[in-house]
Amino acid sequence: MAKKVNILVEKQEIPKEKPVSEKKKSFLGGLFIDVLGGDFLAYDWVRRQINFVFFLAALALVYIANSYYAEDMSRKIDNLNRELKELHYEYISTKSELMQQTKQSTIASKLSKGGLKESVEPVRKIIISEEDMP
Repeated sequence: MAKKVNILVEKQEIPKEKPVSEKKKSFLGGLFIDVLGGDFLAYDWVRRQINFVFFLAALALVYIANSYYAEDMSRKIDNLNRELKELHYEYISTKSELMQQTKQSTIASKLSKGGLKESVEPVRKIIISEEDMP
């Protein structure tokens, strides 16, 4: 039998030169270009997470709408409180004027101008019995 000899042939790899026009891309730069170009939509992990992304977008819209609604309600509450204060002040001033006008001295002075005088005699109670009634 003949002896078999293993011969190792070394292959020399020739280093490939990078084209001069291409620059080394960073991870964020490449991701940014993929997003702008629309290539990121082809990634498998994007396709799996698209429902979650839509959920987050809807949640953001609800959050924004809620903040606008709360701000609007806050403005309405402030306006109603301001109006309530104005009505309370008007109530107090009207009540004060009514108290002033219904005082006995004020009524007596107004009636004296018309020729009526305040009675000086005390009030007498008149009692009629049923026998005296016709």
